[in-house]
Amino acid sequence: MRPTHRALVIFLAAGVGTWLGAMVFLSFAVAPTAFVILESRHQAGDLVAATLNILYLAGYILGPTFVFVSVATRPLARPLLWGLRTILLILMSASTLISRELVGSKLLSLRQAMGTMIEKVPADDPMRLLFQQWHQISVLLMLFNIVAATVVLFLLYFEGFREARG
Repeated sequence: MRPTHRALVIFLAAGVGTWLGAMVFLSFAVAPTAFVILESRHQAGDLVAATLNILYLAGYILGPTFVFVSVATRPLARPLLWGLRTILLILMSASTLISRELVGSKLLSLRQAMGTMIEKVPADDPMRLLFQQWHQISVLLMLFNIVAATVVLFLLYFEGFREARG
């Protein structure tokens, strides 16, 4: 592996690992903790939404950057692994865009339309049910990104391991 190629692959692995760590930390530490310690679910939702927004904006920069680096580090061997890695990074970027612009916007408009704290809206209210459906989509998109980032890291490891042995 050329020194420049190696540095770019290390940058890609470190960057994707950092993005993955931020998603996992938000999903499994910040969000659950906010809903436990804050006085209302509404406040917790505001905190998680604001934190998600920062993560999404970072993804707007990181995703395309990582796609570009992935394309630039196309290996001579193992083009299938490179292709899968690049496709996953493109899908992660698209998922981030969809999460913020479509799903996040819909969740925000539903929260505003309910006009009060969500926990005070009846559980069978159509708007609350719709909010829950959109929230599930948001969770699934985040889960997809977590799984995709994990697969990208394994692909980078496998690619690097195979080239180091070869």
